[in-house]
Amino acid sequence: MKNLKVLISNKYKNLKIKYKLILFISILLIVCLSFIIMGFQYAFNSYDEQIYRQSSQVLIMSSNRIEDELKNIEEVTYKILTDDVIQHALIRSKQNLSKYEKYQIEQEVWEKLTSYIGAERYIQSIHLFDHSGKEFRAGGVSSMILYDQKEYVMKKAEDKNGSNSWISLEDDEDTIFSARQIKSYENLSLENLGTLIVEVKLKDIVKELPREWEGEGFIAISKGEDIFFAEDTTLANLDKLQLTTNSKQGYQIQSIYGRSFFVTHSKSPYANWTYWNVLPFGTMFAKVTMIKFLVIFLFLTISISAILLIIRFSERITNPIGNLVSAMKFVQKGDFKVAESFTPSQYHDEVGILHRNFFIMIEQINDLIKENYEKQLLIKDTEFKALQSQINPHFLYNTLESINWLAKVNQQQQISKMVESLGYLLRNAISIKDDVITVREEMEMVEHYVTIQKFRFEERLVFTLFIDEKVKDCMIPKLVLQPLVENAIHYALEMMVEPCEIRVTAFKEEDYLHLLVEDNGPGMDNQQLAQVKNGEMKTRGNGIGLQNIDARIKFVFGQEYGLQLDSELGKGTQVLIVIPYQMRWDYV
Repeated sequence: MKNLKVLISNKYKNLKIKYKLILFISILLIVCLSFIIMGFQYAFNSYDEQIYRQSSQVLIMSSNRIEDELKNIEEVTYKILTDDVIQHALIRSKQNLSKYEKYQIEQEVWEKLTSYIGAERYIQSIHLFDHSGKEFRAGGVSSMILYDQKEYVMKKAEDKNGSNSWISLEDDEDTIFSARQIKSYENLSLENLGTLIVEVKLKDIVKELPREWEGEGFIAISKGEDIFFAEDTTLANLDKLQLTTNSKQGYQIQSIYGRSFFVTHSKSPYANWTYWNVLPFGTMFAKVTMIKFLVIFLFLTISISAILLIIRFSERITNPIGNLVSAMKFVQKGDFKVAESFTPSQYHDEVGILHRNFFIMIEQINDLIKENYEKQLLIKDTEFKALQSQINPHFLYNTLESINWLAKVNQQQQISKMVESLGYLLRNAISIKDDVITVREEMEMVEHYVTIQKFRFEERLVFTLFIDEKVKDCMIPKLVLQPLVENAIHYALEMMVEPCEIRVTAFKEEDYLHLLVEDNGPGMDNQQLAQVKNGEMKTRGNGIGLQNIDARIKFVFGQEYGLQLDSELGKGTQVLIVIPYQMRWDYV
């Protein structure tokens, strides 16, 4: 069992998020729908109970209505058997009378019975049998079955000894008979004078009862296990009705010829009868059945719609993640172009943010790779240009040392100084391997370069160098100041006849290092200045241009740093470099 749980747990953990979502939401949906179904089932059961109570109440009201009518008829029978005229006539009938006297008795009894017929509208006929069996009759057409089973009826009346007895006869389900013996009340002798039988149309009483449900349905009455009355015998098919009073619910479902009927019952102490209300199930529960089918239809519709929505919802979440995973695989292989071809998610949820940030990261990584590659190329290009003008640098360096030694031997100090400066520049061009150097090292290169140029231009070159002691150990990209001084000589000094002043200043301002190169040369107009800034004006010879210097500064320190150029025609040119203030021991 434990292994099974572990297996299921591992299986679930390894599922894709899409299937986890579908599984989770499906389980949640099943639980919710289960509660809904249980709620509907409870409602249906409550409705069944309500139908049962309503049907039982109507049945009790109907049975009370029937019994009230029967009690009224029973009261009529009591009046008949205690009627003085009838009592006297039945006593006289035992005597030897003439035909005329017998005729008078018949007329008197008939008139009395006829008067009682109108007292109760459900009485079909009244039959009075004297001690000799002679019949006195009043009312409508009588049931022939009564005469066939007269002895049975009179025996039932005799068993009651004057009390009323309600009797039903076979093959006559529409009629019920009230039978009782007539006792003599004269001198309280209680002598048997005859038998009174009243025929009652039970069907007419039932027909006028209020109806609870429209359509087919009927009331049945039983005594013991025998059903003696059914309102609609063709529908009821009494042989197929198996009624029982032992139902726990108080009702039962009976099937007749494939049709279902809802049956309730009510016992009555009067006459010891049981009343049955037999109603068509389809009519009573038509709305419930329709609701059940509607619930099933809605359940299926909701389930299918929910499944489709779950799939759509899961795809909405997992598809961008899947695309992101695919893009990551291409990035893992180093294929950034294919990864960038994936369309980022346009949504602004967590998945969309993750998607867009990943592609931003790809772009940044790609830019960094490209930037680093270009930076290395630029550095190599700078080193190459610094050495390009040298033919076999080591050979030249050794040759310069020999010239310097020879100059010193011959007491030629100027030649020695020039050769030393040139050797220093050549040695640094060969030995410098780092991308950045200190301000002190860069200034030494500038001083040696200016020393060489002074032998050429003499008094025409006025060079001023000011370095704040605080910035001498700051780190700067190599070969940024010397090319600027070289440009000032080419574009300012060489264009002038009079002396040209070139100033180099290094100082700290807030958290930044400022390197300023100024000259008082002819300057540039706005058009020339724009061409230089845009890189349209090429550098003379093999020198390092302003664009190169600016690009290297940005590569090393960032886009917010770099070179600023300002020039005015006739007033000279200023070149300002702004970089972070970083000492040698703080630089990483």
